[in-house]
Order: sequence, then C-alpha cells, then structure tokens
Amino acid sequence: MIKFIKYYALEIYTVISMLILTIAGIMGDLSVIQKFVLVYILLFILHEWEEMQYPGGFADMIAKMIEVDINPEMKRASRIPTSLLLLTFTITPFIFHNHPIAILPLAFLGLFEGIVHVFAIKLFKCPKFYSPGFVTVEIQAVVSIVLFVYFIKNNILSGTDYLIGLLVMFVCFVIMQKTITMMIGYKYSDLPKMLKKQLQK
Repeated sequence: MIKFIKYYALEIYTVISMLILTIAGIMGDLSVIQKFVLVYILLFILHEWEEMQYPGGFADMIAKMIEVDINPEMKRASRIPTSLLLLTFTITPFIFHNHPIAILPLAFLGLFEGIVHVFAIKLFKCPKFYSPGFVTVEIQAVVSIVLFVYFIKNNILSGTDYLIGLLVMFVCFVIMQKTITMMIGYKYSDLPKMLKKQLQK
C-alpha cells in the first residue's frame, strides 16, 4: 500500500482534488472565498501535471543542480509532501471560509510560486522564457493578485492578518521543501550554496 501511494502520489492527489471539486459543484451556493479556493484547486492540479509530467522536467533540473540522481520512484514519491501541503492549504479555507485569513497562505503561495518560476528561468538558463510549470503557476499568481485586490478593496483583512498569512505560508513551504530534500538525500541547509553555485555557472 505504501509503495502504491509513493508511486501514484500525483494521481492520488489529482483524484482527491477532483473529488473536492465535484462535491463543491454539488453543494452549490458557495462563498467568494470558496470559489477562489476551487479555482486554486483546479490550477494546482494542472500545475502539478505541467511541472512533473507534461512537459515535466522540473525535478530533473533540481537533480542536475544538486548533482544527485533521483530515481523515478523517488521522483514520484516527492509529490507526497507537495500534495499534503496543497490539500491542507485548500481544504482549510474551503471549510473555514467565514475566516478569510485562512486563505492567505494559499494566496501567498500562488504569488510566491509565480515569482520562483520566473527566477527558475534565469537560474537554470532555460533556452526559452519558460520553466516546467510556468504557464499554470503564472495564472495562479494572477488569481492571487485578484484576491488581494478584492480583500484590500473591501477592507476585509488587517496588516497583521497579511503578516500571519505570509508567515504560515513560508513556514509550511520550508517544511515541505526540507522534507523533499531529506527524501532525496541532501541537506536543506546546503541549498543556498547550491543556488549560488548554479547562478555562477
């Protein structure tokens, strides 16, 4: 069972997310926050497949940078921490939609990922203005900007709320990244040195 989950982590995440979308569609009468969450869920599904499968290649670029051979099974298993983060970030605000602060980690993640993928183009010296997952993640960033505009325009959240949301996103993202790096066998603390080395190539 564990081996099955490791190998089909992306597919399992996709099925769970599609199930959530289906249930939400049946429910109807959704709040604005819930509607935003559903948009994110759809984009995350598309992003994971674009980044890892069609055309894929993001994991291979990371492996090349850290000079580690990642076998296909480990590459697939690396989707487990990512899936857990995405499910947590989407299910939580969908359930607690009456508390808008709950969606802030999700919104900041969408914006952050959009910036990271632009940076990845330069970092990995991609021949085209594209890195695996770029198209869907930039749409996520646009959705995040629209959400932030909605919050600011309607004066829904305070400055402290934004700070808390950003902090939660950052801490959870680091934990996810650290877990993935441990899975493939290198120290997360070495990442800054690897990034510097990659930029100097």
